[in-house]
Amino acid sequence: MIQIQNKFYSCVETRIQSQGEMYARFHLGTFFRGQALTVANALRRTLLGELPCLIVTKVQIDGVVHEFSSIPGVQESVLDILLNLKRLTFTISNKKFNIFSNSNLKTKVFLKIRGPATVTAADLKLPAHVACVWPNHYIATLSSNAELACVLELAVVHPKQKLSSESKNISSSLTDKNKKIFYIETNSSPVQNVNYVIYELDSKKNSEYLALEIVTDGSIEPKQALRFAFKQLTKLFYEFTQISKEKSLKT
Repeated sequence: MIQIQNKFYSCVETRIQSQGEMYARFHLGTFFRGQALTVANALRRTLLGELPCLIVTKVQIDGVVHEFSSIPGVQESVLDILLNLKRLTFTISNKKFNIFSNSNLKTKVFLKIRGPATVTAADLKLPAHVACVWPNHYIATLSSNAELACVLELAVVHPKQKLSSESKNISSSLTDKNKKIFYIETNSSPVQNVNYVIYELDSKKNSEYLALEIVTDGSIEPKQALRFAFKQLTKLFYEFTQISKEKSLKT
């Protein structure tokens, strides 16, 4: 527990859930009556809508003309494969860095496999600094002599970028070399769920504290997400204090 004057911050429970999801429960206080709800709402909206994520943004599949075509010997259609790749979750495996300190990260991932085989995320050739959260994630099934070869581009995407990008989930275009590039759009966030409960701390002092639950997709830890939310809100309010300070100096 971290306590500064009458404030405290404590992570009281953590666990790893199915498919690599991370859960944590925090206690925050002390607040006067009504303050906890204000803080909880601001934190929840920031956690769910403002965190960057490392996702697949582009896919190139050898021998594919469009997303509605099929690959000989592959059970899934190209569209199904693209949707499976879209659901992949990645994280930066270097402990010295995280998704926030690598906000401009772009990297390529390669996949080339010949059947018979069941293709999963574990078959991806990843760079040393990137890891897949759920290696058993299913991609496709190949019969004998079938081959699946593709190149994925991963990028750290920020919410503002996602809002301004193309509205379609999957679109495509031809490069100068006449190779089909599929652009993947996703609204996913590293934070899957946020819940909170407000508890009374001292009825005589009208004080309360906040129990906050955070579930992430495993690409970041809940404590990292919460720390980012604190910094974002602090920066936002600080900018307004500077504006009001400048105005008072001018008058």
